[in-house]
Amino acid sequence: MTRRDVSFGALVSGMFANLRLVWWQLLAYLAVATVLAFVGQLVGDEPTGLVGLILYFAGQYWLFRSLLKARGLVETPRIHIFAFVGLAAVLIIPIMFGIGLFVLPGLFLVARYIAAPSYIVARGDGAFAAAINSWRAVRGHTLPIAGAAALIFIGVSLIGGLIGGIGGLLAGLGTDRAAEPIDVIELQLIPLLLFALSTATYELLGPQDNSIEEVFG
Repeated sequence: MTRRDVSFGALVSGMFANLRLVWWQLLAYLAVATVLAFVGQLVGDEPTGLVGLILYFAGQYWLFRSLLKARGLVETPRIHIFAFVGLAAVLIIPIMFGIGLFVLPGLFLVARYIAAPSYIVARGDGAFAAAINSWRAVRGHTLPIAGAAALIFIGVSLIGGLIGGIGGLLAGLGTDRAAEPIDVIELQLIPLLLFALSTATYELLGPQDNSIEEVFG
């Protein structure tokens, strides 16, 4: 396994390049999320909650696999969705605790585990193996990755504040903004940007020998 050096600029550039590469998949993902939000308002949250969660993980996995395959990084023909969901279950509590209580430890954990989903989708690693491999791959490059993650959170917060201000203005004018598509897109911004950062990190710091893609591609 070989590694290439990585900088903050390379990570941000790779993140946006990845978003451009799968632009139509992103539009399809957001369209489904928007439709689900409208359906949820019509029939209530309970009937759509579980369906929404399933579709979220399925959609995220589809995005990861589409992008990694386009980059020639997929090493397994199998779908490893259970490991993908298991990884989220294992990491969500410590990461959210770290971000909620102490921001810097949370960003540190996000940075160290950012590539884990890509290890599962690209190589078929189990949840714990993917977390370990991401931790090892990122070692020595934590600061620029944490910086890129911080940029995501700050940028989305600013966008959210702007949208909230517009929403307040519309509310003052008596305009109902319930289930506006822009609200759904805002909620999806952090997961989608972290997805692009994950794949960029994996491409820059993960395994470089991906010749098996020629067999399964």
